[in-house]
Amino acid sequence: MRHSLLALLFATVLAPAGAGAQEAGADIGALIAGGFQADRPVCPSGDDGCARFVGDAKGALPKRGGAKQPVVIGSSVYMLTPWQAERERRCLALAGWAEARGEGADAMAAVMWVVANRAASASQPSLPCRVVVAAGQFEPFSPPVQVEPQKRRKPAKSAGSRVKQAEPQQVAEDPRAASRAEARRILAEIRRQAQVIRAGGMPSWPKPRLAPDQEALRLARGLAWGLNDDEMPDPTARASLFYSPTTQAALRRQKPDWAQARLRTASIGDHSFYRYPAPVERTVPVETQVAEVGE
Repeated sequence: MRHSLLALLFATVLAPAGAGAQEAGADIGALIAGGFQADRPVCPSGDDGCARFVGDAKGALPKRGGAKQPVVIGSSVYMLTPWQAERERRCLALAGWAEARGEGADAMAAVMWVVANRAASASQPSLPCRVVVAAGQFEPFSPPVQVEPQKRRKPAKSAGSRVKQAEPQQVAEDPRAASRAEARRILAEIRRQAQVIRAGGMPSWPKPRLAPDQEALRLARGLAWGLNDDEMPDPTARASLFYSPTTQAALRRQKPDWAQARLRTASIGDHSFYRYPAPVERTVPVETQVAEVGE
């Protein structure tokens, strides 16, 4: 019965694509292997849904409600309305972009796969949006830590001395200062969208000011649209956790305790990916999971 349901679901999902499914997989693979260019399409030819999601074509946001249809995300098939499918894919794209936008397509795709793997491996069927805003999991989506301000004594000024401050023009002309300021602005925007997600709403796309961030966001949207094993096999080998050794070292932190009990499956970009070791060696391929998740 399970196999019959899977066959029916995949027939519904893949039949409209026909022979274009292989073409879509080749396009996604080329994006990861060959790098990204601003004027290069990120969607297969004729895929109007992908073009609208990426922003290459105009289209209205799906309305709430409507009939549920099978939607492939990662290794699972979810029954979602068009509005729900749009929301979950946006959460995927935002997670990959927020965590790895400066590390290339393969790193962003790897982060998205971790989100999808967590949703698929939950004891109860979950969804990507629930995963990315779970407490204490993805730092860009976590509420900022409230720190009580400390009272500081103003340094005594000597007679005739003045405290020099950087001129606004000097800050604007410093590329590193501008980049840090933009990173703070993006983090604040991601956290605002996390509040929208927690409230059950549709997250909006950030508006990055720097060209590399703009290009990375467009690419992340294309990757999220085609995140499944047929078009983009999981490069993390079903990892469910990751961290950045470089960032940990910069913050003078040790290797996370949870990494000691898990198997490192891949190093992609600036991140190391982990999962629980399999208790026994699997001799059969993992089947696509079918999840029925309420709104």
